[in-house]
Amino acid sequence: TSAPEVWLLGSSDYSAQLAAGMGLPYVFANHFSGDGLERALDLYRGQFQPSETLAAPRTFVTANAVVADTDDEARAAALPQARMMARLRGGKPLTALETVEQAAAAEASDSLAAPVFDAMMSRWFVGTGPEVRTRLADFAARHGVDEVMVSPVAGATEAEPMDAAPSRIRTLELLAA
Repeated sequence: TSAPEVWLLGSSDYSAQLAAGMGLPYVFANHFSGDGLERALDLYRGQFQPSETLAAPRTFVTANAVVADTDDEARAAALPQARMMARLRGGKPLTALETVEQAAAAEASDSLAAPVFDAMMSRWFVGTGPEVRTRLADFAARHGVDEVMVSPVAGATEAEPMDAAPSRIRTLELLAA
């Protein structure tokens, strides 16, 4: 009986300015890389024009998260997605997402993700539930955003079904605990 709320999703100065000029809420796609987050939010807030549906700027950002019982387990579960992102950014052919074990074995011999992994880990939220919850809250406060949407990117182990993503579900359960 009602129309959905329209948000503009973007990851650039242009999208921030477009959302501001149209008086729309703005979602920064931080899960892509995180580059330009501060500038995009500043442009959006500084250039915001009120509209019929929104009187003041409203923002949220996306964030990649991998949460496990230990930091080491979380880092291991992050490796398959990190290797996929390294392939994408390096212009290499994309393959099926590796299991945690496949990614660890491959990384030991070809270190595809090594140059990209540390940069991603500085922007991703990887660790235990209490640690990641605190980091996400600090992140939201530091950037003054209204909401954070978590994208769980944990890889599956060989013992888990690839299509059910139990480690991604576990990420959300540990964050909510």
